[in-house]
Amino acid sequence: MNSIPPVLPEWERKGLAWAEAILVKAQHSSPLPPGARLFVNEKGEMHGAISMGCVENDVREHLLQVLKSGDPRLVHYGAANEFSYEVGLSCGGEIDVLLRVQRSDEIWRALAERSPGQAAILLTRVTTPGAGAQRLCRPDGTALGTLGDAQLDRQAAAAAEPLWKSGGHECLKLGDTQVFAEHLDSQPALAMVGASPIAVALCRMAAVAGFRVVVVDPRSVYARADLFPDAAQVIHEWPEEGLKAAGINERWFVAVLAHDPKLDLPALATALRRRCRYVGLLGSKVTQEKRRKQLAEMGFTPQELDAIHGPIGLSFGAIEPAEIAVSILAEMIGCLRGGA
Repeated sequence: MNSIPPVLPEWERKGLAWAEAILVKAQHSSPLPPGARLFVNEKGEMHGAISMGCVENDVREHLLQVLKSGDPRLVHYGAANEFSYEVGLSCGGEIDVLLRVQRSDEIWRALAERSPGQAAILLTRVTTPGAGAQRLCRPDGTALGTLGDAQLDRQAAAAAEPLWKSGGHECLKLGDTQVFAEHLDSQPALAMVGASPIAVALCRMAAVAGFRVVVVDPRSVYARADLFPDAAQVIHEWPEEGLKAAGINERWFVAVLAHDPKLDLPALATALRRRCRYVGLLGSKVTQEKRRKQLAEMGFTPQELDAIHGPIGLSFGAIEPAEIAVSILAEMIGCLRGGA
């Protein structure tokens, strides 16, 4: 849940109570990943999803009951059987869904006021007693709420520490207690160096795919805001300063599309030093060899240079800028999902 759906504050303004279903665990095949949510208000209106329609109606009925009782519950759904009347998943997967009443507290207010890109880890207690309790951890070490006691709060925060770097989610087992941990700025961020026609196409496609895109190019005549309406930022700085201004870190994707050594080399060097998750370089094999040789002369090791994806994108004969952008985006999604 990277941002609060607009419908929820609207329900609050109308004075409607609501509850949420959180997909906290998935086994085998699941239409949606853990962290998916379904919201239901006291009038029965729904928003969101935790599957592709397989179990939503049943979850809705459970949430209405939870709204009346105020008691959270954990519901398990297995594979649907065509010869059975039981509710299940047609894909053959199994999921655990936590149902809880959402109340307007300090965590809710902090989530509603959180600005885009502001990282946090949300911890939700899954097991009873105390199921549904939440704690919101911030990068500066401060936190809101409690999972039940100070010791559990410390254990959960320590166990969730790797998520600050990797992002994503994890169901933590802490003794007899399970806690669902999710990084709330899991939106992947892409920095593109070089405002080329390929960059124009990639910006549009990557934004649709859920990336937050930043364009870095000192040449304002090329890096015009009107050419990149889907970009979160257009930074007119040289790559080293521009990438630092964008705030890149080890979770960022960097696509170097300038095809100019004056921009390519400082961009690659900065991305490699920050150990970015993905570093791609546009250019032929000859260009790739030249850039790697120059980077090696700057002190980068062969292991560090192996992190560069080049020529950038999947190899399927793409020629036009939009086709090349598709190949780059496909490669980045493969990296994002663990396939590259």
